[in-house]
Amino acid sequence: MLTSALTSLPRDLSVMFHSSSTLIYCVIFSYFALIGHAKSLLPLTDLEADTIIQQRETSQQEAKAARIAELEEATVKSEGRGVLPNGQKVIIREVEPPASVVLSLVETAPESRSTEPLRLSLEHLTQLESFANKDYQTIMLSATVYDHSVSRLSWRHLSDEFIAFTNADFNYLRGTHSLDVDNTNFTFFMGIGNTIRDANPYGDEVVPSSATFSRERSEYLLLQSDPDNAEALAGLETLLKHYDANLPELKVAHQRREALAAAQKRYNAKHPEEPEDFIMQFWVPERANGKAVE
Repeated sequence: MLTSALTSLPRDLSVMFHSSSTLIYCVIFSYFALIGHAKSLLPLTDLEADTIIQQRETSQQEAKAARIAELEEATVKSEGRGVLPNGQKVIIREVEPPASVVLSLVETAPESRSTEPLRLSLEHLTQLESFANKDYQTIMLSATVYDHSVSRLSWRHLSDEFIAFTNADFNYLRGTHSLDVDNTNFTFFMGIGNTIRDANPYGDEVVPSSATFSRERSEYLLLQSDPDNAEALAGLETLLKHYDANLPELKVAHQRREALAAAQKRYNAKHPEEPEDFIMQFWVPERANGKAVE
């Protein structure tokens, strides 16, 4: 079907074209926090994103101020101060133990331990059995997205390096970290970058055009390694199946991440960071007789 399009690629390889539609199993996916609730979310306006960042920063500042006030309430026994090259002050204090955590190290007889066996409910046993019988795959995947239309992927399976192109924009998969398919859990660690075709960092490779792929679904073009290694390709095919099934929600989640990142930059520009005092406090536990623990 795509022979004429594929013959233009300058590689003396057996190039295999796989469609993610060949997957026949049902995907049970789990999202990262933002992705997990994407269906109930809407795209963010700049004003909404600015408000979220403002509230987040205010909450963090309030928590920090409360913690500093708590530190300042301690009774200081000794104090040392210094200044780092960047102007940040370092304060180290020995303080009296707070009343809420006064330590009494009176030795007590060890508690008798029950020899009664641990009893688990049927539900817990079922969960443990499910975890024990599940297969786990961790995939370290590098993605370079060209013009937000075609992604170059590379990953290793055992001693083999796999390279593939896909028409899926992997920017939308940034929040996808774990997917379950049948009895296998796939955990993904992805490094994703963006570039344009004219600045292709892999000069010996020709980036296929988006017209090479289907317009209705995601597909991938395997350029390197064994196309019949189903285990090595299962993670990619699971990602693409997830991509096709949830693309509208993934786009919303991506837009929200981008909007919040832009809002954070605007906030940081208006509130440049200044060196803050680094305060470390400690106390020496004492026995009931008032002598320090050695």
